[in-house]
Amino acid sequence: MKKSDLIKTINEEISNFDFLGNDEYLKEEENVNLLKNEDFQKQFICDSLVNKKNLRIDVYDSRIGGNWEEDNFDDANNLSIEYFLKIEYKYDQSKEPIKFDLNFYADKVDISKSGWQDRGHVGGTPETDREPSGEAWLDGFDWRDIAVDLYTPEGDEIDFIAYKKAPPKIQTLFIREFCQDFITHYTGMDIRTPEMNDKIQNVPYC
Repeated sequence: MKKSDLIKTINEEISNFDFLGNDEYLKEEENVNLLKNEDFQKQFICDSLVNKKNLRIDVYDSRIGGNWEEDNFDDANNLSIEYFLKIEYKYDQSKEPIKFDLNFYADKVDISKSGWQDRGHVGGTPETDREPSGEAWLDGFDWRDIAVDLYTPEGDEIDFIAYKKAPPKIQTLFIREFCQDFITHYTGMDIRTPEMNDKIQNVPYC
């Protein structure tokens, strides 16, 4: 092999070599910078509310606590929640989805519980006996008690600037969009509060 050809081959190999994972590092840095971008964050909020088909959501940890199960409705006044999600967001159809973690957390959400109960009647006749029945729902639920945190897949927290600057109704809609089904499924209770009638179309943001 000629010396010039050898030098050319070596240079090609060097240019293709990923020094210490440099290419991976640069891609990771690019993703972090994108996650920090306020316009990107706002686009994510809006797509979450109006175009969720661009999202793939996996739940990696979730739990609900508190005293919401109390039979005496007046004694049920708080709920705790951990709802941790892994997101793949197709923010640009010409690019690969960006991955990040979205966490919803509250030690104590102020709630109020309402409904009706019939304890039934046993010991009479088939005509008079009846099974216990009832229905309960949440007629108070303070969505603002739930914190929203954004993280890289590596666990680095990202300042969720667009969420912090969003109008309170948008913040509530955003939390509700992700958490409502989980809460109602887990507790077996609907949330019947005035803000449940709010719709993204009625809030000037997206």
